[in-house]
Amino acid sequence: MKHYILGILLTTAFAFAQDASTDSASSSTGSATVAEPSEQAAPERTPEGYRIIRIGVQETKVFKDSVVKVQKEKELENREPVPLKFSVGLMSSIGFSGVFGQRDLHYYATDTTNGMFFGFQFTLGATALIPINQYNFAIRTGVLIDYADMPTQTDVLDRIMIDRTKNGGVEYKEESDGNLTRAFLSFPVLLAMKTMKSPVMFDIGARFSIPLIEEIEERSTKDDLIDNGVRSPLDIALLVGGEIIVSPKFLVFAFFDVQMNEPYKEGFFVGIKDIDNFGLRLGLIYNLL
Repeated sequence: MKHYILGILLTTAFAFAQDASTDSASSSTGSATVAEPSEQAAPERTPEGYRIIRIGVQETKVFKDSVVKVQKEKELENREPVPLKFSVGLMSSIGFSGVFGQRDLHYYATDTTNGMFFGFQFTLGATALIPINQYNFAIRTGVLIDYADMPTQTDVLDRIMIDRTKNGGVEYKEESDGNLTRAFLSFPVLLAMKTMKSPVMFDIGARFSIPLIEEIEERSTKDDLIDNGVRSPLDIALLVGGEIIVSPKFLVFAFFDVQMNEPYKEGFFVGIKDIDNFGLRLGLIYNLL
């Protein structure tokens, strides 16, 4: 019995000794681990003993936007000026043209404004850029041929069909199908403006056009409006648009124009008044000189 009790006591003592040694090792390791960060966390100081405090920069959206703005300003400052040079070239464009008129309330008893003709317009010709100064102002002029083919869209033609009724009476009807064909010899005169380093020009001016062809064709008849004295001998249109200098040889442009004078003799289109021409065109200029 004494042997069993002595064995239990020895075993218990040996177990406590093992736990004590493990705690001692763990405490010594922990103290080393704690001491190491404390040494690293010591404040950074200058040779004179002053403490160094480092401040980090937080890049907010406002800060990033300001950096981008400054970079763009520097790029603009470093950009080379774009001079205006005398040039002569070829111009071509395609666009959309329309003739609009307002219905006469006394005739139709309605208040709508209708399009009369719509169609594509093609332009080909020669153009010249004449600088006024080196970077900012120039005159754009030229000689152009414009051609447009536009079908009718509503009952606007001064054409009266007479249909005999079964009872021998007469009924008057306006025809609505037809086509307007036109061609012009045009002379644009524009003032081109831009900033010194920008390749984009803003243009405003006028276009003077002499009608060469103005014919209305419907069903079985064709009328030449120039020979009949219905067409105005000279059109004056306001042009507003812009050009982009892609290279010394190539420019692209876009223009909107609206006619300033009455194009047709008053009363030619039955029940239609205040007739105007509108156009939008996109094109290319190739400089030969």
